[in-house]
Amino acid sequence: MKRLIRFSVAAFVLVCVLIFAAALAGGLTDDSAFTPAAKEAAH
Repeated sequence: MKRLIRFSVAAFVLVCVLIFAAALAGGLTDDSAFTPAAKEAAH
C-alpha cells in the first residue's frame, strides 16, 4: 500500500513538472502577460 501511495505522489509531481515545462515552451508565461494594461485589467 505504501508503494502505491509513493508511486501516486511521484506520478503527480512528474505530471506537474511536465505541465510547467509545456507552459514555458508554449509561451504561456509570455512577457506580454505582464504589461501595464494586463495588470490594470486584472484589478
